Amino acid sequence: MYLHLGSDFVIKNTDIIAIFNIRNQKNNVFKNYLQKQCDNHKYEVIDLSENGEYSSCILTDDKIYLSGISALTLKKRAEDDFGIEVYNRDRDN
Repeated sequence: MYLHLGSDFVIKNTDIIAIFNIRNQKNNVFKNYLQKQCDNHKYEVIDLSENGEYSSCILTDDKIYLSGISALTLKKRAEDDFGIEVYNRDRDN
């Protein structure tokens, strides 16, 4: 299944390693870890936010996606898609 990250962009659920909430200023995941990885050119950064206001960071093997959609919303979308996939598999058997 695919997950919509915003700005008409989708990614395969299986490519996602983690989704981080970076809207909360108390969460230092992006600043302390991911930013250093970006500075070392380990990841390509793709900004999908509008006006540079991002709420979540989606980590894959080689890319970091910055999205204006909240991490909680992305999590719910991923779970909903997974539930539909499981339901369809069970129904076909």
